Amino acid sequence: MDFNDIQELLGAFIAETDEFLQSLETQLLAMEQIETAEARKSTIKEMFRAAHSIKGSALMFGFQSLSTAAHRIEDCFAILRDRPEDTPLSSRSITQLLQGVDLLKKLTAQSTALVQEKQEEDPKDFQADLEAIALIKQELETECGSLKKPADWMQKHPANTGIIQAIFQQDLPPIFNRLETELSQMQEETVEESCRVFNEIYYQLSGLSGMLEVPELGEIAESLRTAVDNPNLSVEDLKKLGWAIAQNLETVREQILQELPIVLQPMELPEPTLDDITISAVPSPPPPLPSDSPPTAPPADPSLLPSATPSESGVKPTIRVELDRLTELVDLVGELVISRTHLEVQETQLRGEVKRLRRHIRDLNQFGIQLREEYDRLAGEKSHQGRNIPHPLGFDALEMDHYTEFHDLARETIETTQAIAHSSTKIDEVALNLDRSTDRLRRICDRLRSQVMQLRVVSFSRAVDHLPRAIRDMSRTYNKDVNLLLIGRDTKIDESLLHALRDPLVHLVRNAFDHGIESPEDRKAVGKPPNGQIEIEARHQGGQTIITISDDGQGIDPEIIRSRLVELNLVSEEQALELSLNELYDFLFWSGFSTKREVSDLSGRGVGLDIVRSNLRQVRGTVKVDSRIGRGTTFIIKLPLMLSISDALLVRIEHHTLALPLDAVEEILHVNASEIQMAMHQPMLRWRDEYIRLVPLNHLLHYNESSRDIPSPIPVGEDYMPVLVLSASEGILAIVVDRLVGQQELVVKPLPQPLSKPTGILGCTILGDGEVVSILDVDDLIGQLHPHVQKAVVIPTESPARSTLLPPGTRSPVPLLPPLPSQPQILVIDDSYTIRQMLSLTLTRARYRVAQAKDGQDALEQLHQGLKCALIIADIEMPRMDGFEFLAAVQENSQFSQIPVAMLTSRSGAKHRQRALDLGAVKYFTKPYNERQLLSAIAQLIGATL
Repeated sequence: MDFNDIQELLGAFIAETDEFLQSLETQLLAMEQIETAEARKSTIKEMFRAAHSIKGSALMFGFQSLSTAAHRIEDCFAILRDRPEDTPLSSRSITQLLQGVDLLKKLTAQSTALVQEKQEEDPKDFQADLEAIALIKQELETECGSLKKPADWMQKHPANTGIIQAIFQQDLPPIFNRLETELSQMQEETVEESCRVFNEIYYQLSGLSGMLEVPELGEIAESLRTAVDNPNLSVEDLKKLGWAIAQNLETVREQILQELPIVLQPMELPEPTLDDITISAVPSPPPPLPSDSPPTAPPADPSLLPSATPSESGVKPTIRVELDRLTELVDLVGELVISRTHLEVQETQLRGEVKRLRRHIRDLNQFGIQLREEYDRLAGEKSHQGRNIPHPLGFDALEMDHYTEFHDLARETIETTQAIAHSSTKIDEVALNLDRSTDRLRRICDRLRSQVMQLRVVSFSRAVDHLPRAIRDMSRTYNKDVNLLLIGRDTKIDESLLHALRDPLVHLVRNAFDHGIESPEDRKAVGKPPNGQIEIEARHQGGQTIITISDDGQGIDPEIIRSRLVELNLVSEEQALELSLNELYDFLFWSGFSTKREVSDLSGRGVGLDIVRSNLRQVRGTVKVDSRIGRGTTFIIKLPLMLSISDALLVRIEHHTLALPLDAVEEILHVNASEIQMAMHQPMLRWRDEYIRLVPLNHLLHYNESSRDIPSPIPVGEDYMPVLVLSASEGILAIVVDRLVGQQELVVKPLPQPLSKPTGILGCTILGDGEVVSILDVDDLIGQLHPHVQKAVVIPTESPARSTLLPPGTRSPVPLLPPLPSQPQILVIDDSYTIRQMLSLTLTRARYRVAQAKDGQDALEQLHQGLKCALIIADIEMPRMDGFEFLAAVQENSQFSQIPVAMLTSRSGAKHRQRALDLGAVKYFTKPYNERQLLSAIAQLIGATL
């Protein structure tokens, strides 16, 4: 097996082991809540099997240390299973077992990393962790009693206990039933047939005994054979002994299933003498059945025994597929949807052309009828005029018609018209068949899309199952009693959304625990129960996935946020007083901002909620805050059900076709101008017993519009106008459009990295006719009417020309102060002006000061002139002095050699990477870069140098 095969199998091992470890952690946490003894036993048995599976898989891959550790954890669960008293586990024992699971996770990561790096395992590296697990087992034995010695049959094949039990559970009952049936029906006249059946049962039992290496089963089989071969036994004695044998078989089966030592009941079988031994009249047994094993067959290795088939075990077969392959498959389905839409457009065009052709053929047929009438008239006149003209062959004009060239042309025209009509009928049939085929393709494509999408759908529990453990550990560390309630664990979400949710959920839960939940003393002082509660709920609503994270803590005080903004010099005191509640909450998601003045292990660094918003933005998600002082805080996350394909409503605005997500459209109205009322300068519309703002859609778009001098291709009526009522996390808004085009299924094409998402634009799509259409972000559109603080650090003053595009009554965002001089400065070196500006904007948004250089020579000159920077990001291929030469020059200068240099280049080859690292580069990034990963790495590099 080559390295690639090992890597592929290793991925399956890691995924399976992670599932087992997560299952162990979840079940251990559940042990604190289980009240019934039966449920505790069942849970312990499941945990025992999970540890056993990890042990076997690790041993197969040669991870000896991991297998040993899993074996010791398995022994811990065996101790719990076999303990004499049936009482709930102590909290200390559960904590120790959770620590053991953590050690298994650590050993798994270390063992798999060694394989990936093609290194051998050194037992010394794992000795400390193995000793820690052994200590956990020792303390558990002290509390619950020593581990019982396993039965002899389990010691022979410890890895195949489950297989042996499965065989005894499934294969032996039919043998028992056959033996008992034969014993109950055996008579004097049928003893010969009964003995033949007993012989067959003997061969089956002896074969199983040799194959499984269970000698007690062989003893029972020999007793049966001896009883059958003894001619001195009467039918009654044979029945009596047969029932004793059947009872022993059932006893052995129960002992095997309960993992107990095998103890046989005494069977008083007469020993035959030499005189008694006679040749049995029983005929030779038939060839063994496929399930039988001959007595002379050598014992088989139980590890080679086939497992139960899916139909027998009730478990459906599964296969693991890499997420990248599923993503590629989803992308292909998206392209298929685009092609199908294109085909539908062509099919519609064909139907239109067929209708037009049919109208022309009707006109042509009418012309043909007129031509035929004219032809007949002329032919009659010719016959009348030619009566006195002798025919060349001597016929009279009435006896034979005489035709001219006109008649030939007319006849050919009529025949061509009939042929075209026939072809039109055929084309009509082809168009009808194409319509049916397109409809069938549409249904198949919809089914395929649905099935493929389901491949990426997983339960929400996979994103939250690790959180109860985190809450439990934090509660013990920080002396807070906090309960975590999970609602909607089975809610289905897209796998890519699950990946983007993990970090935000962790940060929000930590934020609720630290900022929201008070100490038990403070809660009692305000009349609350001492134990706080954090609730996470997931549900589907209106084509979206809604996730809420709520706590019953102290809430968010807006005045604390206001004072911290002034304290950190982010806004002036006058500007802070003008900030609305939503604007204040928006600062919570800004990088570097925290309401805590002291940095702790949980908070104070100002990086948590910034990660929440940035992660959610990447998957078209939004987050909203709702807080009440003294009552708690709720974070509301909204995510799309699927990322790649969605239903949208196409609208026209002047010369543009735009798409709006259909799940954001609450209602479509045709509003009369008299129904619009004015509140100051803002048009308002009464909708469902409330007034909502009414804004033309083009007032919310910030890209170049068509010239006002060019008339709109779709004029708007004066009496009625199409209005869409939009709903989003930011509120409700009514927008005016020029025309409704219709509903259509669209494939969302997000903008690639490192391009940032434009305001109000979610992505784009390609229609069936090849037109590229922008998909609008409804949250951004509505949010513009309630402006939040922008992400950019510096917001220039709005020019008069720009301010005219803002909706009436909308005030400009509050300008933020520039970065403080104490903020780290980064030098960006790249010969591309676009790359420098884009990277500078990214760094500026993250509150870094930025300096730029167009090549290595320019950067060196700036450094010699006194430029101070905490990090340098440089390209490789540049004029005058490339990145490698710049690296060498920096390393040779003792004044600059301490500045870390990271490379950002389009060269991804190993040769370039190794050359840069040899010259002293601390990081190597390739274009296009991922903004979040780049900023995370930069924060680590700068943090290491400060």
